[in-house]
Amino acid sequence: MNAGQTQKQNMQDVDRLIQAFYTAAFEHPWQDFRPHTLQALCQWSGARAAAWLTRSVSDLPGEYAAWPSGVGPGRDAVAGIRFDSGVREVELDPVPPHWCPAAETTDGWGLALAIAHRDTPMRSVFALVFGSAQRPPRELLRRAIGHLAQAGTLALLQFIRRDEWLQTLGRFSRGCAALIDAHGGIYVASPRFTELMQTELRSGDHGRLPFPLPVDLAAAVASDFSVGALHFRIRREGDLYLLHARRPHPLDVLSPREREIAGALAAGKTFKTIARECDIASSTVANHASRIYKKLGIYRREELVGLLRRSAPPPTKTV
Repeated sequence: MNAGQTQKQNMQDVDRLIQAFYTAAFEHPWQDFRPHTLQALCQWSGARAAAWLTRSVSDLPGEYAAWPSGVGPGRDAVAGIRFDSGVREVELDPVPPHWCPAAETTDGWGLALAIAHRDTPMRSVFALVFGSAQRPPRELLRRAIGHLAQAGTLALLQFIRRDEWLQTLGRFSRGCAALIDAHGGIYVASPRFTELMQTELRSGDHGRLPFPLPVDLAAAVASDFSVGALHFRIRREGDLYLLHARRPHPLDVLSPREREIAGALAAGKTFKTIARECDIASSTVANHASRIYKKLGIYRREELVGLLRRSAPPPTKTV
């Protein structure tokens, strides 16, 4: 194979790799996405190990992933990489010993790349360890890692938009969402979350919450609080926190079980189907339905459907 054919083959290989990154963003849970794609990156580039650390506007070291686990640069090693002003790439030859704590040999070289995520405040650092003789085409490597970072953003957006799909269907949900760090720095937020902060709290800062977090994040598995007219719920999600926000909802007066049954009724399910899914008697479902209608001041299932549809947020504006 001549040089031109080799270059063409390399381009085709990296294009397939990039396609696999974006496919994985839809097919894998976001925390599984990172080690899965790092493995694919290593197999394509010939790297012995790779690590990925993301920071928010707070500059806190956030979500970390590595492949193989425990072999390459650890969280502290990646967090300690320093880039001079205007520099996005650092080569370390030979590879620092602390980058290979579990390796039998430290021969080889290391490469660190800093990548900014488009349309979010996130910044990622990738650290790779190569054998001495392994020199993948640098420009293709940069291209692959740049797309991997953007695919990572897509995986996060898929994760936080799950409840918005319920809202679009007119069903009760926890609201729109954002992933944040302990200082309120936003990693990624759904468009509806951003719009809600702008309209309700007059915030134009897309990189940080417009209020201090009023809960003890270290102690709370999940906590509810309010800011102004908005209801929030926060829970830990890996090294970050998942924050849901919503306006007051007609179903807030219902118990969790009643909200579950109200959503099923609005979806057109029969008492018998709901009873089977909730593992309760049909008569119990009927009693719940009676209490739901009384609390909401309605009389028919059609009114419940209309109530949920009217309370759903408008579609997100697209540019």
